[in-house]
Amino acid sequence: MRENSGRTSLLIGLCCLVLYNANGRGISAGDTYPARYLPFAIVQHRTLFLDPVAKFTAQGRGNTAFWMLHRPDGHIISLYPVVVPLLVAPLYVPAKLYLDLSGSSEARLDYVARLMEKLAASLVAALSASLLYLLLRRRARRSVALLLTVAYALGTTMWVVSSQSLWQHGMSTLLVIGLLLFLTGQPTTPRAIAAGLLCGLVAANRPPDAILAAALGVYALFWAGRRHAVWFAAASSLPLVAVLLYNFRAAGNMLGGYGLIGKATFFDSELLPGLAGLLFSPTHGLFVFSPFLLFLLLAWRYLPPGREERFLTVAMLAAVVLQLVVYGKTDWRGGLSWGPRYLTDLLPFFLWMLVPVVSALRGVARAGFHAAVGAAIVLQAIGAFCYVPSYDVPVFAADRGTDYQDMRAAWQWRNAPFVVSLKQGLAPAELATPTDGSFDLIEVGGRAVSVVTAGQQVVAAGWALAGGAPPAQVAILVDGRALGVTRTFLDRPDVRAALQVASPAGWRIAIDTTGMAAGEHVLTALVWLSDKGEGRYLEQQKLTVQLAPVHDTPLPGAGTAEADLGESFRKAAARIREHQQAEGYWLTAFTSGPRFHEPRPEMNTFLTSLVVDLVAPVAAAGGLEPNLQRARRHLTSQIEAGGLVRYHGRPDGPGIGTLGCAITPDTDDTALVWRLAPAADRNQLSAALKTIDRYRTPEGLYRTWLARREDYLCLDPGSDPNPADLTIQMHLLLLLSEVQPAAGRALCAALRPVVDEDRVWVYYRKAPLVSILRRPELRRAGCALELPESRMRTDVPGQQLWTSVARLLTEPAHDAVRMRSLLRELARDDFAFVRTNPPLFYHNDLTATVPRYYWSEDVGYALWLRLYDHYQRGGDTHLDR
Repeated sequence: MRENSGRTSLLIGLCCLVLYNANGRGISAGDTYPARYLPFAIVQHRTLFLDPVAKFTAQGRGNTAFWMLHRPDGHIISLYPVVVPLLVAPLYVPAKLYLDLSGSSEARLDYVARLMEKLAASLVAALSASLLYLLLRRRARRSVALLLTVAYALGTTMWVVSSQSLWQHGMSTLLVIGLLLFLTGQPTTPRAIAAGLLCGLVAANRPPDAILAAALGVYALFWAGRRHAVWFAAASSLPLVAVLLYNFRAAGNMLGGYGLIGKATFFDSELLPGLAGLLFSPTHGLFVFSPFLLFLLLAWRYLPPGREERFLTVAMLAAVVLQLVVYGKTDWRGGLSWGPRYLTDLLPFFLWMLVPVVSALRGVARAGFHAAVGAAIVLQAIGAFCYVPSYDVPVFAADRGTDYQDMRAAWQWRNAPFVVSLKQGLAPAELATPTDGSFDLIEVGGRAVSVVTAGQQVVAAGWALAGGAPPAQVAILVDGRALGVTRTFLDRPDVRAALQVASPAGWRIAIDTTGMAAGEHVLTALVWLSDKGEGRYLEQQKLTVQLAPVHDTPLPGAGTAEADLGESFRKAAARIREHQQAEGYWLTAFTSGPRFHEPRPEMNTFLTSLVVDLVAPVAAAGGLEPNLQRARRHLTSQIEAGGLVRYHGRPDGPGIGTLGCAITPDTDDTALVWRLAPAADRNQLSAALKTIDRYRTPEGLYRTWLARREDYLCLDPGSDPNPADLTIQMHLLLLLSEVQPAAGRALCAALRPVVDEDRVWVYYRKAPLVSILRRPELRRAGCALELPESRMRTDVPGQQLWTSVARLLTEPAHDAVRMRSLLRELARDDFAFVRTNPPLFYHNDLTATVPRYYWSEDVGYALWLRLYDHYQRGGDTHLDR
């Protein structure tokens, strides 16, 4: 029976459409956000500017959203070409009508945009597979064409990249396949015009694909002949001229957004290592993710017999070589995306060239090809159902914040996305779950505000539901920076009554405005349905910050006699309560220099441990015992199966990706958490201590990072990639003195000879505060370690005041006058000094490429409480008892 190719092609497309949507989620990146939202601006506002959808497109990142470019006149354009949004815009018309009729919230519009992106992307990818089958049938029998089409649709990045979100790659492959369909038919004027339009669109859609368009264009002129070549050339120029006009008008540059941000160094990579990475690396190698393409190496043995086919194959081969050279000279990793994304556009060429090879295969070779296709499909299925872009972060961790690219992690099999994804298991199918909610207000003391003074604590409040249930978490981004997150939801009677749901929906997130510049700031609420999902836009509010009255920095001892120290004690304790996040931790501020300027927040276990340690003796008097209980529960929950603890907490925690990263476990935080908030399972502690002992140096000290150098995650180590820092030794010694006293005594003996050596003052060289505070605890543990006077000083402006506080707390002499003066000075003007110059309590390795200095207002309040308690007790400090 004669095959109906059209019916088979349609069936292929429908099957692909079902399979592409079977995972129930999208896999996107910032690169695809403009294509997700711009169609709404096109169909609803008839504009190619992102202005009407800017707040959705930015996804809370503000000016840090690299995929959006702000023009001097205020208009906003996409960094990327607008061909994809234009071509898929008609699909958005029903969605626009639905939103118009339903009067939905901003959260619902964001949800519908995500649905439309997945639908449009999967339609484009499925249509390309459908048309590829028709193309391959022109030179292959039905079984070969069907096998290669399945390999293309399910065994390549067409599945995990092109069908999951609106990358340019899916449209590129569709346009190339459509162009090849015309070029392999008989030339006519209509076909020449259609082929010309498609050829122009290929180049306009993605600038690197101008190579593909040029190669096919040369062949097309030969194919069209004198009679039709003019029509082809004229038609191909139309999309190019239109895009060039848009680029000049919108961006003032022939290359559009790319021309505005492009750098010559983009092509500075070494070619041969780049080619090797593109083809063979375990994280992005073409032949690793689609091993059946290795059979292309046999293509030279099966050159097409016909002149036209041979000419077309040579043109394709030239385009493949040139594009490999281009991508080999760039950062071939391609960002946080699955596999060999950059080479997706070449897939139609690869499949075309495979036809004679596969047609000639017999016996074992044929079985080997089938096995390779099967392996490719399995790998792509792992990606479709398990992969999350953040799994690729370790591939880029080594060059994070630097101006060079360290490719070593991209060659490690443990970082291969299919390996990591398989370990992590299925990613949740969230696309069918709608979100709704509101960012209601910003308040201070229960009163809604829109203007605050820098340093005030504000609370963002609203509600959120995901499919009628509480989401996993809500986060607040301020001008693109995450400043607060919560996983705790409260009852909202108004929401319960209006929506007839029983689930708690209310959320409240405390935000510290210390360090915010004067002026208007945009606060964006994002909601996560799960820890593995992508944040969804909820709503925005604007907040104007005014600077507090400027006072000259007062000298120690110049406090006012009117200060009410008792009231200040209550206020300091209240600040610590207010700043604690719902999950139990306090946020740390970090800067790039030794000055408290433009701080950014992060979540880490170290600060929470330090606050617990400092506040515990005065918790009852300050009403902080419930806060410490919550903090200890949080710390205990960060202990992993092997007993180790990471600086940013568990790698699947809610703050990973917004307030921290999946960093390597370390000795310091493991020791602190086990001493302050131990888990019930002592086997975990034994396992942790065994791991720590493996990193003991020959002289008896312990290194910081509990992993091999090649296994580091999210680290920028300095000249010594794994130092034995003195203060970290103190924290470990305090734990060992309780659980392994002999090991503690041995560590104390190893510390005395090196106490003044630079190599052990790594993280506290300019911030001796914690080192000073630990001295009484070490004495109680039986290790009277004397710090050199030079190591208890700092040259960081303003920090001398904090070292004075630490020394008053830890030294035998009781200077009541000095203590009272410091207490009044620090409490002056509503603790202005604490808010504007908080304690610098450590920094990263100063020989690292990216400096980091870590500050905490809450440590300042805790030190004030301790100093007040010390002053009241007449020198009977808890640190000495």
